[in-house]
Amino acid sequence: MSKITTNKEKLLEIAKDIREVITKKQEELELSFIEETHVYYMRDLNGVVRSDYPSVSTVIKQFYNEFPDLEKSFDMCNGDIIEQDKLLTQWRGTADYANGKGSRTHFLLETDLLKLYGSYKSVREPIFNCDAEQIRDSNAMIDAGHSFIQLMHRRGAVLLDTEMVLGSPELGYTGQPDKVWIMFNEQGELGLVITDWKTNKQKNFEVHSYTEPMLPPFDDYMDTALSHYMIQLPLYARLLLDMLKGTKYADIKLFGAIIVHLTDNSKFFEYRIPKKFIDTVLTMDPLMRIDEVMANKKAYAKKEETRKKLLKEALSKQ
Repeated sequence: MSKITTNKEKLLEIAKDIREVITKKQEELELSFIEETHVYYMRDLNGVVRSDYPSVSTVIKQFYNEFPDLEKSFDMCNGDIIEQDKLLTQWRGTADYANGKGSRTHFLLETDLLKLYGSYKSVREPIFNCDAEQIRDSNAMIDAGHSFIQLMHRRGAVLLDTEMVLGSPELGYTGQPDKVWIMFNEQGELGLVITDWKTNKQKNFEVHSYTEPMLPPFDDYMDTALSHYMIQLPLYARLLLDMLKGTKYADIKLFGAIIVHLTDNSKFFEYRIPKKFIDTVLTMDPLMRIDEVMANKKAYAKKEETRKKLLKEALSKQ
């Protein structure tokens, strides 16, 4: 039996064991995720189950200034509330269109990947309605994703899990990484690799004339989707490492994190997050400005409510 085959068998056993360890930890924390409402539940340090923990996507918002779509659209429409609504609908429709293609790609790739591992769990199927163009592009991205899976297997990696529900009362946030792999390095050490498929347009990864710097401690980087993802993946890793504390996998290594950009010409591009950047995420206060983010979220909801009220009044006068 070859060393590669032996390592794969060991890794498959370890992966199954780690999943059981995480399941036990989830039960201890009463940690769960409700897909329909996109809400996480987790027991806090006082033993109270709460649903107000920020997810990784919210935590990331501490490190960049969100696009002020309500203010910008209002200015672009010279204060015309009806025209503003048309513009917002156009912007949000474009985002929904892109999200549909991405959701389809992720769902089918995750289904295919889990089939390679015996379909040990079911895949959550999101709602997506795709037209012919989206399906064509999505199929090309799926082909690219298959190529990446083959590459990870050639590297000696084995899937640990997809969409693991992670959380830490100590760190104060929750999340679900796209994919986590385990492998041995040349020294025979066991480690994790976090990866995430992204289906954005290339321009979202690039710096433009209007691009601003990120906020501290990442102000040496520009505010692009790529920079957001560079924070996102190590945040997932930090949660997983925290949940493994006190177990026999407490000393597991983090070998790295890779953002995988899938394109509509059946190719993929890897963006490896620098170790220094990962170390910053693993050691910083993960909630340094979370109160500001939550306050902005409430303020936005109030502004949106006011906008809709004014829109209704304006439409009634037509």
